[in-house]
Amino acid sequence: MNKRRRINADGVFWGLLLIGGGSLLLLQRLRIADFSWNLGSWWPLFIVLVGMSKLAHRRSIWSALWLIAVGAWLQAVTLHWYGLTYNSSWPLLLVILGAGMIGRTIIESFRRRDALEGENHHE
Repeated sequence: MNKRRRINADGVFWGLLLIGGGSLLLLQRLRIADFSWNLGSWWPLFIVLVGMSKLAHRRSIWSALWLIAVGAWLQAVTLHWYGLTYNSSWPLLLVILGAGMIGRTIIESFRRRDALEGENHHE
């Protein structure tokens, strides 16, 4: 019997991310390099990465999409893309979240319908 061990890719990914992030912070604390301008501007990408990890492993697809959307919005307002700020763009976040809720409802209704049709064909 051939048993293959599966490597937990999620654990490897997050381990490498922590090693990389810790190394950057260590270099900054030792005053070997200055990454403060990057960390202050790009922190929302961490939220996007969490969402992408969930999406890649097909766990909690909807929560993954929410994390990606909120992380992208936070990144846009942090970098002031198109003049966006927290005060001026929070309605955009509501629109994105509302569209996501509608999309989820529609897709899940199609899945339920397809599942019911599949059960009816087997009878």
